[in-house]
Amino acid sequence: MNLHEVYDTLMGEMQKLDWKRDALRSKAIKEMNRQMSFQNYVMYDYKIPSSNNQYIIYFYREHPFGPILSGYLCVMFDGTKRFIIKWTDWRSPAIHVFTSHFLQRYKERFLKQPEMTANEVAVRFLSRNFNMKPMAIDERINKRIEKYGEFAGEGYLVPDGFCFKLSGKEYLDGKASVGISFFTTFMPLSDMSRSQQEAIFDECMKDIDDLKS
Repeated sequence: MNLHEVYDTLMGEMQKLDWKRDALRSKAIKEMNRQMSFQNYVMYDYKIPSSNNQYIIYFYREHPFGPILSGYLCVMFDGTKRFIIKWTDWRSPAIHVFTSHFLQRYKERFLKQPEMTANEVAVRFLSRNFNMKPMAIDERINKRIEKYGEFAGEGYLVPDGFCFKLSGKEYLDGKASVGISFFTTFMPLSDMSRSQQEAIFDECMKDIDDLKS
Protein backbone atom coordinates (compact mmCIF):
# COMPACT_ATOMS: atom_id res chain seq x y z
CA MET A 1 0.00 0.00 0.00
CA ASN A 2 1.62 3.24 -1.18
CA LEU A 3 0.58 5.78 1.45
CA HIS A 4 1.76 8.63 -0.72
CA GLU A 5 -0.86 7.66 -3.29
CA VAL A 6 -3.47 6.95 -0.61
CA TYR A 7 -3.13 10.45 0.83
CA ASP A 8 -3.32 12.07 -2.62
CA THR A 9 -6.46 10.03 -3.39
CA LEU A 10 -8.16 11.01 -0.14
CA MET A 11 -7.43 14.69 -0.60
CA GLY A 12 -8.54 14.58 -4.24
CA GLU A 13 -11.95 13.15 -3.32
CA MET A 14 -12.58 15.30 -0.26
CA GLN A 15 -14.98 17.65 -2.07
CA LYS A 16 -17.16 14.75 -3.25
CA LEU A 17 -17.24 13.41 0.30
CA ASP A 18 -18.25 16.83 1.62
CA TRP A 19 -21.15 16.99 -0.86
CA LYS A 20 -22.35 13.50 0.03
CA ARG A 21 -22.04 14.20 3.77
CA ASP A 22 -24.14 17.36 3.43
CA ALA A 23 -26.76 15.42 1.46
CA LEU A 24 -26.94 12.74 4.17
CA ARG A 25 -26.98 15.06 7.18
CA SER A 26 -30.75 15.56 7.46
CA LYS A 27 -31.32 11.80 7.06
CA ALA A 28 -28.75 11.09 9.77
CA ILE A 29 -30.32 13.58 12.18
CA LYS A 30 -33.78 12.05 11.71
CA GLU A 31 -32.40 8.54 12.19
CA MET A 32 -30.55 9.47 15.39
CA ASN A 33 -33.56 11.32 16.78
CA ARG A 34 -35.84 8.31 16.10
CA GLN A 35 -33.73 5.98 18.21
CA MET A 36 -35.51 4.97 21.40
CA SER A 37 -32.27 4.79 23.39
CA PHE A 38 -29.13 6.86 23.00
CA GLN A 39 -26.80 5.62 20.30
CA ASN A 40 -23.92 7.89 19.47
CA TYR A 41 -23.54 7.21 15.74
CA VAL A 42 -25.08 6.33 12.37
CA MET A 43 -23.05 5.35 9.30
CA TYR A 44 -23.46 5.10 5.53
CA ASP A 45 -21.43 3.26 2.89
CA TYR A 46 -20.49 5.38 -0.12
CA LYS A 47 -18.65 4.43 -3.31
CA ILE A 48 -17.34 7.07 -5.72
CA PRO A 49 -18.20 5.71 -9.19
CA SER A 50 -15.35 7.42 -11.06
CA SER A 51 -12.65 5.82 -8.86
CA ASN A 52 -14.57 2.89 -7.31
CA ASN A 53 -13.09 3.90 -3.93
CA GLN A 54 -15.12 2.84 -0.90
CA TYR A 55 -15.85 5.18 2.00
CA ILE A 56 -17.82 5.27 5.24
CA ILE A 57 -19.48 8.56 6.14
CA TYR A 58 -20.55 8.65 9.77
CA PHE A 59 -22.34 11.04 12.11
CA TYR A 60 -22.04 10.95 15.89
CA ARG A 61 -22.69 12.73 19.17
CA GLU A 62 -20.13 12.94 21.95
CA HIS A 63 -23.00 12.85 24.49
CA PRO A 64 -26.82 12.57 24.23
CA PHE A 65 -27.47 16.31 24.03
CA GLY A 66 -24.38 17.32 22.11
CA PRO A 67 -24.17 18.57 18.51
CA ILE A 68 -24.08 16.05 15.68
CA LEU A 69 -20.55 15.76 14.27
CA SER A 70 -19.32 13.87 11.22
CA GLY A 71 -16.31 12.03 9.88
CA TYR A 72 -15.03 9.95 6.97
CA LEU A 73 -13.26 6.62 6.69
CA CYS A 74 -11.77 4.96 3.63
CA VAL A 75 -11.74 1.18 3.12
CA MET A 76 -8.64 0.03 1.22
CA PHE A 77 -6.93 -3.25 0.42
CA ASP A 78 -3.28 -4.22 0.12
CA GLY A 79 -3.50 -7.62 -1.50
CA THR A 80 -5.64 -9.68 0.87
CA LYS A 81 -5.11 -7.31 3.80
CA ARG A 82 -7.94 -4.92 4.59
CA PHE A 83 -7.37 -1.52 6.18
CA ILE A 84 -9.63 1.27 7.36
CA ILE A 85 -8.07 4.69 7.03
CA LYS A 86 -8.85 7.95 8.84
CA TRP A 87 -7.13 11.19 7.87
CA THR A 88 -6.90 14.77 9.05
CA ASP A 89 -7.14 17.89 6.92
CA TRP A 90 -4.32 19.56 5.06
CA ARG A 91 -3.41 21.89 7.95
CA SER A 92 -2.12 18.97 10.01
CA PRO A 93 -1.68 16.12 7.55
CA ALA A 94 -1.83 12.68 9.16
CA ILE A 95 -3.21 9.24 8.36
CA HIS A 96 -4.47 6.74 10.93
CA VAL A 97 -4.45 3.20 9.52
CA PHE A 98 -6.58 0.70 11.44
CA THR A 99 -5.52 -2.90 10.84
CA SER A 100 -7.98 -5.78 10.89
CA HIS A 101 -6.15 -7.13 13.95
CA PHE A 102 -6.68 -3.89 15.89
CA LEU A 103 -10.40 -3.77 15.09
CA GLN A 104 -10.84 -7.44 15.99
CA ARG A 105 -9.11 -6.96 19.35
CA TYR A 106 -11.19 -3.85 20.13
CA LYS A 107 -14.36 -5.79 19.34
CA GLU A 108 -13.32 -8.81 21.42
CA ARG A 109 -11.75 -7.03 24.35
CA PHE A 110 -13.97 -3.99 24.77
CA LEU A 111 -17.18 -4.02 22.72
CA LYS A 112 -17.78 -7.77 23.16
CA GLN A 113 -20.31 -7.74 20.34
CA PRO A 114 -19.19 -10.47 17.90
CA GLU A 115 -21.92 -9.65 15.37
CA MET A 116 -20.46 -6.21 14.57
CA THR A 117 -18.72 -5.72 11.23
CA ALA A 118 -15.24 -4.21 10.93
CA ASN A 119 -16.77 -0.98 9.55
CA GLU A 120 -19.12 -0.72 12.52
CA VAL A 121 -16.27 -1.40 14.95
CA ALA A 122 -14.14 1.37 13.39
CA VAL A 123 -16.97 3.90 13.60
CA ARG A 124 -17.78 2.84 17.15
CA PHE A 125 -14.13 3.25 18.17
CA LEU A 126 -13.79 6.73 16.65
CA SER A 127 -17.15 8.00 17.92
CA ARG A 128 -16.24 6.91 21.45
CA ASN A 129 -12.54 7.80 21.46
CA PHE A 130 -12.35 11.24 19.87
CA ASN A 131 -9.93 12.27 22.66
CA MET A 132 -6.64 10.51 21.94
CA LYS A 133 -3.59 11.24 24.06
CA PRO A 134 -0.22 10.39 22.47
CA MET A 135 2.03 8.66 24.96
CA ALA A 136 5.63 7.46 24.92
CA ILE A 137 6.04 3.69 25.25
CA ASP A 138 8.93 1.96 26.98
CA GLU A 139 9.66 -1.70 27.71
CA ARG A 140 7.41 -1.62 30.79
CA ILE A 141 4.36 -0.92 28.58
CA ASN A 142 5.44 -3.04 25.61
CA LYS A 143 7.87 -5.85 26.37
CA ARG A 144 8.46 -6.40 22.65
CA ILE A 145 9.43 -2.81 21.90
CA GLU A 146 12.96 -3.89 20.94
CA LYS A 147 11.50 -5.96 18.09
CA TYR A 148 9.89 -2.92 16.49
CA GLY A 149 12.48 -0.29 17.42
CA GLU A 150 11.82 3.41 16.88
CA PHE A 151 8.51 2.79 15.10
CA ALA A 152 6.90 1.43 18.29
CA GLY A 153 7.93 4.26 20.59
CA GLU A 154 4.50 5.80 21.00
CA GLY A 155 0.89 4.77 21.55
CA TYR A 156 -2.44 6.43 22.32
CA LEU A 157 -4.27 6.50 25.62
CA VAL A 158 -8.01 6.74 24.90
CA PRO A 159 -11.10 6.64 27.14
CA ASP A 160 -11.66 2.94 26.33
CA GLY A 161 -8.08 1.78 26.92
CA PHE A 162 -4.68 1.80 25.23
CA CYS A 163 -3.82 1.66 21.51
CA PHE A 164 -0.52 0.20 20.39
CA LYS A 165 0.75 1.52 17.08
CA LEU A 166 3.63 1.62 14.66
CA SER A 167 4.55 4.90 13.03
CA GLY A 168 6.61 6.42 10.29
CA LYS A 169 6.54 9.17 7.69
CA GLU A 170 5.66 9.11 4.02
CA TYR A 171 7.04 12.14 2.20
CA LEU A 172 4.55 13.78 -0.12
CA ASP A 173 7.05 16.12 -1.76
CA GLY A 174 10.25 17.93 -0.93
CA LYS A 175 8.60 20.26 1.56
CA ALA A 176 5.68 18.47 3.21
CA SER A 177 5.22 15.16 4.96
CA VAL A 178 2.33 13.26 6.48
CA GLY A 179 2.49 11.43 9.78
CA ILE A 180 1.47 7.77 9.70
CA SER A 181 0.04 5.73 12.58
CA PHE A 182 -0.64 2.01 12.09
CA PHE A 183 -3.00 0.92 14.87
CA THR A 184 -1.86 -2.64 15.56
CA THR A 185 -3.69 -3.81 18.70
CA PHE A 186 -5.90 -2.61 21.56
CA MET A 187 -6.02 -3.37 25.28
CA PRO A 188 -8.49 -2.20 27.95
CA LEU A 189 -6.52 -0.85 30.91
CA SER A 190 -8.24 -3.37 33.16
CA ASP A 191 -6.73 -6.22 31.13
CA MET A 192 -3.18 -4.86 31.33
CA SER A 193 -0.75 -5.97 34.00
CA ARG A 194 -0.22 -3.89 37.11
CA SER A 195 3.27 -2.93 35.93
CA GLN A 196 1.85 -1.72 32.59
CA GLN A 197 -0.81 0.32 34.37
CA GLU A 198 1.81 1.88 36.64
CA ALA A 199 4.02 2.74 33.64
CA ILE A 200 1.10 4.48 31.88
CA PHE A 201 0.31 6.39 35.09
CA ASP A 202 3.96 7.46 35.34
CA GLU A 203 3.88 8.80 31.76
CA CYS A 204 0.73 10.79 32.55
CA MET A 205 2.41 12.28 35.61
CA LYS A 206 5.43 13.32 33.49
CA ASP A 207 3.11 15.32 31.24
CA ILE A 208 1.54 17.01 34.26
CA ASP A 209 4.98 17.88 35.65
CA ASP A 210 5.99 19.30 32.25
CA LEU A 211 2.94 21.56 32.26
CA LYS A 212 3.79 22.84 35.73
CA SER A 213 7.40 23.63 34.86
